[in-house]
Amino acid sequence: MDRRNFISLVGGGVVMAAGLSGCEKAPDATTAWVSPGSSERDVRRYALAHAILAPNPHNRQPWLARLDGTDAVTLFIDRSRLLPATDPFSRQIVVGCGAFLELLAIAAGAKGYTATVTPFPDGQPAEALDERPFARVAFAPGGTLDPLFRHILRRRTTREPYDVKRAIPAADLAAVQAAAGAGMRTGSTTGGEALAELKVLTREAYEREVDTPAANRETIDLMRIGDKQIAEHRDGLFLRGPAIEAMHAVGILTPENLAKPGTTAFKQARDFARPLCEATGAFVWLVSPGNDRTQQMAAGRAYARMALEAAARDIAIQPMSQALQEYPQMAALFARMDALVGVRAGERLQMLVRAGYARDLPPAPRKGLDDLFRSA
Repeated sequence: MDRRNFISLVGGGVVMAAGLSGCEKAPDATTAWVSPGSSERDVRRYALAHAILAPNPHNRQPWLARLDGTDAVTLFIDRSRLLPATDPFSRQIVVGCGAFLELLAIAAGAKGYTATVTPFPDGQPAEALDERPFARVAFAPGGTLDPLFRHILRRRTTREPYDVKRAIPAADLAAVQAAAGAGMRTGSTTGGEALAELKVLTREAYEREVDTPAANRETIDLMRIGDKQIAEHRDGLFLRGPAIEAMHAVGILTPENLAKPGTTAFKQARDFARPLCEATGAFVWLVSPGNDRTQQMAAGRAYARMALEAAARDIAIQPMSQALQEYPQMAALFARMDALVGVRAGERLQMLVRAGYARDLPPAPRKGLDDLFRSA
């Protein structure tokens, strides 16, 4: 049960599913994952073609790029793609930008180049992001191949129940945590009271987000229902499949119903996390020593490496970020989460993921490389 097919077909909707089979096939929204940058002669474009595959909040892909001279790139945040309700200080957006930078650097190394990153070269913003770049990157010959490069195309966010009968070997879990590198503190749990409490807390936080109208509306506005919308937007969250198309066509699954308590769509959206949290055998977290913008970005780079190491070991992961968010309705759960994972004074819990084993899934929709250069 993932976010793409979590709503059960009800009533006579099954008849509609057959009727939709003759609809025109929508373009593939995942072509960015197919041999990214293979036709590019400019190493910067090659690296950027891989960077756009980075994990990022709500799949907003909030990146813009400008090629400078023959050996540099300046990167900006597309502020039309922020998440003001669920990420009011844009912490998660900056973490996503860090993941983007890590994939860019790894891909440059695969071409024999070093990508030297200067974060916030014109100064880092405080509470609100502004027009200043989030990074400037200089490319020079001399890079080496990172073993994690070959797992960029395999990385996924797996929103499905995991096989709780199959435990993650301690060595594999340790390797995922070690991939974060120096400067970050990681932790994990695979059982006992801590695991049980995290299951409850992540479920409660998900439900709290759905019960908070502004936060829920933000998610709904980014929900792409059916292949046509997915292909049109190539971002956001997505629901697909014959049953989804059927319910959308007959008016059961609509943005209005997803936002309206008491409807089938709202109830099942609210219950979405329950089976996922229950079918979780491990949680892993990442804590930074502080929470300024450069440390948020460093956390994103560390998380990208953790995600690639997980892919290398066939471990499925899914960020459970709701209890880490900074809007008032989440404050009590935020405090409980910090206490549960042992966040120390001055530190910031940047990422929490559930981990386990699950079936392989197709990649998420992505915009194309050329979209990076819009209004940069």
